[in-house]
Amino acid sequence: MPNHIELQIVKATRSQVAAIVSVLTDATRYKVERGDSAWGSHGPTEAAVLEQMKSGEMYVALNDRDVIATARLQWEDEHYWGKQPPVAGYLHGLAVRKDSHGKNVATHLLTWAAQEVAVRGRQYLRLDCTSTNFGLCRYYERQGFSQAGQRVLQSGCIAALYQRHAAL
Repeated sequence: MPNHIELQIVKATRSQVAAIVSVLTDATRYKVERGDSAWGSHGPTEAAVLEQMKSGEMYVALNDRDVIATARLQWEDEHYWGKQPPVAGYLHGLAVRKDSHGKNVATHLLTWAAQEVAVRGRQYLRLDCTSTNFGLCRYYERQGFSQAGQRVLQSGCIAALYQRHAAL
């Protein structure tokens, strides 16, 4: 089985909502199986995805027109990072379809996001994850991220805040 596939990353469209919900539901199950309930116990509804798409910040990774991953690239994130100067882009909801795990899809999306951030003249790509999801924390560290802090959420969950330089 090849460990790399060709991807095209584009803004998500309404016609892709069901596929996005499927990818996010798979990813939520995968996280829950590993003790990470940050995304809840089930995936989002189509209405929730449509609401997230309104900002134009949701993207999909396509392989031969099939949605195999999704993420949101935002330009501010007060919820996790507080008020910040415009020096970063913030990646949320990075999810890869289960049958595409191990094919460097997430790595490709992270590289793409860092390039998008750099093109906008910003220095950092930032993201967060549950601090107790040690496998995910290690994955981000292997991708060049360093932990920049933690944030205790109202739910009691502790988010690990990561960033890396977004140089081209």
